[in-house]
Amino acid sequence: MRGWNGWHRVLGGLVVALFLGAAPAWASTPFQRGMVSITLDDGWPSQFTVARPALNARGIPATYFLVTEGTRNGWAGYVTVAQVQTLIAEGNEIGGHTMTHRDLTTLSATEVEAELRDSQAWLKTQFGLQAVPSFASPYGAYNASVLATIQQYYGSHRTVNSGQNFKDSNVLQLRAYDVHSGVSVATVRTWIDAAAADGSWIILTFHQFVTGTPTQSTEVNLGNFEAILDYIQTKNVDVVTVAEGVALMDGLPGGTQGNTVVYEDGMGDGFTDWSWATHDLGNRAVVHSGLTSLSAELDGWGGLFLHHTSGLDASQYSAIELWVHGGTTGGQGVRLDFFNGSQLQGSVRLDAVLGHPILAGTWQQVVVPLSAVGLPTGTVRDIYLQDNTGTNQATVYFDDIRLVRSGAPPPPPPPPTTPPFSLYAEGLGAGFDDWSWATHNLYSQGLVHAGASAISVELDSWSALFFNANTGVDLSRYKSLSLWVHGGTSGGQIARVLFRDGPNVLGERRLDQALGHAIQPGTWQRIVIPFSTLGLSTGTLKEFYLQDQSGGDQGTLYVDDIQLLP
Repeated sequence: MRGWNGWHRVLGGLVVALFLGAAPAWASTPFQRGMVSITLDDGWPSQFTVARPALNARGIPATYFLVTEGTRNGWAGYVTVAQVQTLIAEGNEIGGHTMTHRDLTTLSATEVEAELRDSQAWLKTQFGLQAVPSFASPYGAYNASVLATIQQYYGSHRTVNSGQNFKDSNVLQLRAYDVHSGVSVATVRTWIDAAAADGSWIILTFHQFVTGTPTQSTEVNLGNFEAILDYIQTKNVDVVTVAEGVALMDGLPGGTQGNTVVYEDGMGDGFTDWSWATHDLGNRAVVHSGLTSLSAELDGWGGLFLHHTSGLDASQYSAIELWVHGGTTGGQGVRLDFFNGSQLQGSVRLDAVLGHPILAGTWQQVVVPLSAVGLPTGTVRDIYLQDNTGTNQATVYFDDIRLVRSGAPPPPPPPPTTPPFSLYAEGLGAGFDDWSWATHNLYSQGLVHAGASAISVELDSWSALFFNANTGVDLSRYKSLSLWVHGGTSGGQIARVLFRDGPNVLGERRLDQALGHAIQPGTWQRIVIPFSTLGLSTGTLKEFYLQDQSGGDQGTLYVDDIQLLP
């Protein structure tokens, strides 16, 4: 990018849908391994002269999204035709980024089509490319009309909406992290760690490169870029071009006419986080569906402020739905507001909608018709979830926030739910006995994640925690294993989880590989291992091991809240 920039009830006129423990309508299907893509936008000369040598030295291919008029006409500030030919010969991907780098949402339908069609046609003709399947919109600006045109010419569309991509993500709205001068190497490392741990695909977007101190926000120091590339090579991830990553997806284009996501494992397309309350868009401790939820401490009139860059036509939507969880205490006072800039369009308190205080320890779904808050027409630009008490409140969690399209069918009745199965929570799960041969304590109270006790274990010389059950657990009812680990004072323990049905191994995974890094000292970390990464979909769990894989002496490891998740 050039530039920066029961079911229904009537309560006070509000129709409220409330479900407890309903199955999620969306899931993040992981890849076999985490993946990382390097993308470079616009075709700045420094991408060829500065970034390219660093990439080539490590054998890392990249996707270059080019503004074709700059290269075709030999304008200063763009890579040349000869340089692009070299990039192609070296195994890099060339993607479309329009002819002139204009904001596509400001153009007529005819102009949008010309920007997309003609830039792609020139790249194919000039460089003898059979296909140019990948596209990135300038400034990350797009709308439903632009997406429909992109779909006519390209197989995928990369945005600058931050977040991870999965096999079942929308190929027309691929998420990407914009790496600019204000983004630290440590931050990028956390994104790469998440890709390795979750089996997700992250796309990193760069613009200009300098060998000294950046003077513009779009510039990145070469040393930082090299540190990022080096870190990628230390992780259990694959490096792919955008086209290669898309080829491994399920090919889902999503729908430009469906419900609009405000938050779902990250900000929805077109939404930006302008919140001023203490919050976390990537909370993993309390989650309704997917991998993350939005946690917030709504104190002293603090609020979550979710801003849509171009605004949405309220007449196209019938309701807003969201899931809320009161954490350990519940009772939070939260107000849902709609604004168009400074103009308040509608407001409602969540406890008034529910008919009771926000509950602790459970997820509740709330559906509020826009007509009930005075929003049958107008523009939805800003959505607030704000403290309504002026006091300090406990952490509250939100997930799966969506605007429901008018005419969309009502949600189906929730299917019968399977609760999580606890292999360990204050003691062993039902039907399991402790057959461990490692030195351990199932009721350690020194370091505890939740409740009163955790497991402490010294996994030395191939010893193991070993929990055995005669009847076992039907694994077809579950999708993943979740557990919390704490590295004690040392960290770095090397151990694997192992599932057996008795005589047969069903699946196994090292904890550090699932985390994407070594087990850390001094902190609790959650590990979620999808069964799909183990090649596991059926079977009966009769034996669960947590076993040393170092063969040596290791520091005490703490484990808590071991669950099979439905």
